[in-house]
Amino acid sequence: MDMNSNLWPYRTPGIPDELFARAESVPITKEEVRVIALSKARLREGYKVIDVGSGTGSISIEAAIQVGSSGRVYAIDRDADAIALLWENVRRFNITNIEVIQGDAMDVLASIPEDADVVFIGGAGGKMYDIVKLAYTRLKSKGRIVVDSIMVESMNGALSAIYELGLKDIDVTQVTIAKGKRIKAGTMLIARNPVLIISAERP
Repeated sequence: MDMNSNLWPYRTPGIPDELFARAESVPITKEEVRVIALSKARLREGYKVIDVGSGTGSISIEAAIQVGSSGRVYAIDRDADAIALLWENVRRFNITNIEVIQGDAMDVLASIPEDADVVFIGGAGGKMYDIVKLAYTRLKSKGRIVVDSIMVESMNGALSAIYELGLKDIDVTQVTIAKGKRIKAGTMLIARNPVLIISAERP
């Protein structure tokens, strides 16, 4: 897997948001939040990754770079617009170790051909509790789940499932980012929505 060196010639995570093909209707995990989520995943070369609710594909693309050509990312989204954008970004960054799957995670998780070292969960369509429970069945021993959400209800569903499943190394982090914007009088900080990141490990 060779990445387009002209677009992002680094192994460092944190690809600027503006380098991704985007659409107003398709969510993206913003770069600073993405970096923290990736750090919670503790990725290694050769890891197998599932990205549920992949949206624009920013997490999938970054994870694919981190796991290298011997690794694999399975990116799942049910929205046709998101799938089209994800394919565009796969081509844009010249990524060859992503398998794109359109469908509801509850229907397709069981059909993925190998268990994962890491499962990222972003969009859950209101079924976070059930998706975390199902994702657990696709995790290897010592595998990690990383959830990011702006919705309190999603956090509650994720945590309820994680505690019931007996996962360990549970971490809950709220990330609040403000970005500088140049205005006539100087530079002001524009706050983004707080994001909750939950990570845990299968014993």
